[in-house]
Amino acid sequence: EFTAAEQILDIVVGHSNGKNVYLRDVARVIDGVEERYQEAYVNGTQGAQIVIQKQADANTVNVIRGVKKEMEKIMKNLPSDIQIRTVVDGSENILNTLNSLKETIVVTFLIVMLVVYLFLGRWRATFIIVLSIPISLLASLMYLWATGNTLNIVSMSALSIAIGMVVDDAIVVLENISTHLERGAKPKEAAVHATQEVGISVIASTLTMLAVFLPLTMIKGMAGLMFKQLGWITSIIMIVSTIGALTLIPMLCSQFLRFKPKTGKIHDLIFGNFNKLIDLVSRGYGKLINWCIGHRTIVVIISVVVFIGTVGLIGPRLKTEFMPKSDDGRITLQLELPAGTGQAITRATAHELHGKFVAAVPEIVNCSYALGQADTDNAFASMQNNGTHIVSYNINVGSMEDRERSTAEIADVIRGILADYPEFKKIKVTEGGGGMGGASTVDIEIYGYDFETTDRVAQDIQAKMLEAGEFSQVLLSRDEYTPEYQVDFDREKLAVNGLNSTTAASYLSAAMNGSTMSFYREDGDEYDIRVRYAPEFRTGIEDIENIIIYNNMGKGVKIKDLGTVVETLTPPSIQRKNRERLITVSGVVANGVALSDAVAATDAILADTDIPAELSVEIGGSYEDQQEMFGDLIMLLAMIIILVYIVMASQFESFMSPFVIMFSIPFAFVGVFLGLWITGTPLGTMGMIGILILMGIV
Repeated sequence: EFTAAEQILDIVVGHSNGKNVYLRDVARVIDGVEERYQEAYVNGTQGAQIVIQKQADANTVNVIRGVKKEMEKIMKNLPSDIQIRTVVDGSENILNTLNSLKETIVVTFLIVMLVVYLFLGRWRATFIIVLSIPISLLASLMYLWATGNTLNIVSMSALSIAIGMVVDDAIVVLENISTHLERGAKPKEAAVHATQEVGISVIASTLTMLAVFLPLTMIKGMAGLMFKQLGWITSIIMIVSTIGALTLIPMLCSQFLRFKPKTGKIHDLIFGNFNKLIDLVSRGYGKLINWCIGHRTIVVIISVVVFIGTVGLIGPRLKTEFMPKSDDGRITLQLELPAGTGQAITRATAHELHGKFVAAVPEIVNCSYALGQADTDNAFASMQNNGTHIVSYNINVGSMEDRERSTAEIADVIRGILADYPEFKKIKVTEGGGGMGGASTVDIEIYGYDFETTDRVAQDIQAKMLEAGEFSQVLLSRDEYTPEYQVDFDREKLAVNGLNSTTAASYLSAAMNGSTMSFYREDGDEYDIRVRYAPEFRTGIEDIENIIIYNNMGKGVKIKDLGTVVETLTPPSIQRKNRERLITVSGVVANGVALSDAVAATDAILADTDIPAELSVEIGGSYEDQQEMFGDLIMLLAMIIILVYIVMASQFESFMSPFVIMFSIPFAFVGVFLGLWITGTPLGTMGMIGILILMGIV
């Protein structure tokens, strides 16, 4: 083994005129860093990027916490001139959302406690009711622990939704016990008889809620992935709260509640006036009910007109979306100059853009960018689109609480800056790193065999979508042709010189890209010894032509004597779907535009475009996902209504009685449509889940 890099120069590589030919006579040995194809910069300063990818079953937050903990140890031993910055932290948005949901749960808990105290007017009764909340929530946490699930956005949302529901059954039981106490019954007798009276009603109401949430645990696809945990947690909480309402609440009432407890002046002042208000509302409600019963025909006509008018007039005007936009403070860019652009030009353009981004967007916390062709050892970069003409940006604008502008608004500012650079062949600006909750997309999939025809139609549609105004950017999935050098070997010349195409290609690859021939070991570390042509001998066509290939006889032949070196264009990669060639026109829905409006504009564009008969066109993207999700949820809605009817029919022992209650369901849609229309909110996946939950509450 070598003890110094200079010793490699003493290797004998051949003989000439009776003398040894040493490596120093034909090559130079450089003990330095590996040639870098790709360059990385952070806030304008050159550095290196390390990408840490968690395993599929690993927890994101735990992995990142562990990485940060190790980084603190590593940083203590680094030289003072080396700084480490976190560019992308996948746990930040998760933790911010969870903290927000924690605050929501606490606020909801306090509001529920206040409302219960306000209406019951007894602190002991309030304590009994509120006690059922943590007991039910603890049961859901036990489920998460037993199944190995994590406390995430879905589970926390389920907890916040269920807090208001868990007290419903307890309030019904306690209110009835209080009524028995006011009639003079003893506490224990009141607890037993009052619970028996409302027990069936409490169980029935819980079963109707279970008819809503349990089906959520059975659906498949994306909807099942998102809402299965919601269904399980809410169902468990409702079951535990009902058991508590029928057992724990009566026991506590029998021990703590008393008939006409003593109250102070302040209590009488507050609750006396509040009870007067409630009595006033009750009397008004009683008069309204009397009038409705006496004018049944008018009530039915008004109800039908309101329902048909709302659903018929407002329903078709409602806008729709797939998922509401989230703001995780991250924007990614991929910019492509003409293929073949030198890395020096790309680097200069990248630095210039970085300066403009920082000046126009003071919210930027970190701006990292990489450019150049990834080498074969860079597995992560090799999986992405890269080259000497491509630069990728990763911009962190911080938490949404620390800035006034949203990522969508900042992305539009960046697009405005990039619009001044016509030399870019492709500009892709993605909000939120491209995950769920980012900007919606409408993809037009054009199927056809001929490249020229599909390219022409795609470019025509792209131009019309950009003019429409509903899209902030429109991209084509098919890349432009890439220039490259190709060596066309003459098989006869190869055969005459005792060579074949495989041997010739391996010599060419070794000369241009190099090959690892051995390893140099020093202080326990191992370094590659890469043998390749010097940089000045691999820069142009003439250099390639002069590469020498040796046959089995040891005879050297130049490539120009074996074939022709030509500069050509490589066709783009061929994309297929369902075994058919396709090109996709992908439009990012502009800020403030609903997905339904963008789809309507796309339909109009397709109707106005001359599409040859041999091509077929389909609309995909977020619209396709939305249609699939809505289809699953609408089917689930129908199943929930049927299940609710079955539960009530079995409880009432009648096929007709449940319809009295279920006629309130259409008017739930009246409220939903009016609320969405007045606020200008599109109906999305979360809205559909809200409607499903509403079926049980109604």
